[in-house]
Amino acid sequence: MATGTRILERVEAPETAESPSAGGAVDARTARGTTDWSPSLHERIHVHNRVVHGVRRFLQDEGYVEIPVPELTPATGSCEVVDSMFSMDYFGALAFPRQTGQLYLEEVVARGVDAVYCEGESLRKERKVDARHLTEFKLIEIEKRDMSLEELCDFQEKLVKEVVSSLKADEIGQANVARLLPVLRSDHPRLTYRDALRILGGRGFALTFGDDLGKEEEEALTDYAGGLPVHVTHFPEELKFFNMKIDRADFSVVECVDYILPISGETFGGSLREPDVGILRRRLQTGTMYGHLMNRAAEFAEFRWMTDPDGREGQSAEELAVRYQEGIEASFESYLGLFAEDPTERAGFGLGVARLLQFVMGLESIKDAVVFPMDRTRFGGLSQTMTVSA
Repeated sequence: MATGTRILERVEAPETAESPSAGGAVDARTARGTTDWSPSLHERIHVHNRVVHGVRRFLQDEGYVEIPVPELTPATGSCEVVDSMFSMDYFGALAFPRQTGQLYLEEVVARGVDAVYCEGESLRKERKVDARHLTEFKLIEIEKRDMSLEELCDFQEKLVKEVVSSLKADEIGQANVARLLPVLRSDHPRLTYRDALRILGGRGFALTFGDDLGKEEEEALTDYAGGLPVHVTHFPEELKFFNMKIDRADFSVVECVDYILPISGETFGGSLREPDVGILRRRLQTGTMYGHLMNRAAEFAEFRWMTDPDGREGQSAEELAVRYQEGIEASFESYLGLFAEDPTERAGFGLGVARLLQFVMGLESIKDAVVFPMDRTRFGGLSQTMTVSA
């Protein structure tokens, strides 16, 4: 078993969950799953504000300071190993709408600010159209110096309990208050990825090391935990972002955690960050994200060469591509340079607010938890919605 991980025994769901403000009880199936509550627009807005303000208050009370980070980035917009980036022409330069502010937060920590957070909209070129995915959602991220994986798990669990405890029956419904009571009263199980594979194998899943966990696997794990959230740690390094710290006791995995909530699935994704700049550079340059960025630079150069003759500057499309790729390399070199002389130990996570809202409201679809849900088939607003072809 990897170090720094607390494994709890299987937790059985209580047969009933007593409400704190009413004497009734809820069937165990309801305690594990969704409710039939259908929030109005007003209720969705209210719960959104209560949850977001609760997260902000919690972070500030814990000593974190907010950092404003850019919405457009030259290279570091992606936080996925798959190509999920939108790109755009920014005054002749290749730019990416931000998916994560993580690397900016790391820079601030490296420069001496110990505990920071940021929030903003994360834009993903997400092809899936289902109850779990959006192309735009609010992301709140933290970064802290000298935090262990155990402490990171403790912190995100404490945050969830703080948010859940603040919500009342007149805001989320009595059934949801009762459903969430075991979440407040219990420790949330912690499993390594290998433990999860073993558990899932006993439940009929045919997974091998290196396979990612999807909706069905996440549901099976929270069911195994008796309807409680589950921390899954130490995923294979090829599944995760390049800056996650390689476990020195097992070089095949990184010291990371996916915090899986019932109903909504993975809601927090976090890790210790790699302090060794040599390992950082190797994982960056051999990872799929870097290849996607280089390919996007070549595609952008070809597009600009064909559509903007004035932007060619006497260069071929291939020469433009090299220039854009060198710009991406320079952006990452500035990040790597932060840790060349000072290999700062740091950790952090990203919290998908829409999934947290889905969890506390007990909703089948993430689209019912937000005011303006967006996927690849639709975008728009209250007064108009534009539907695009799939």
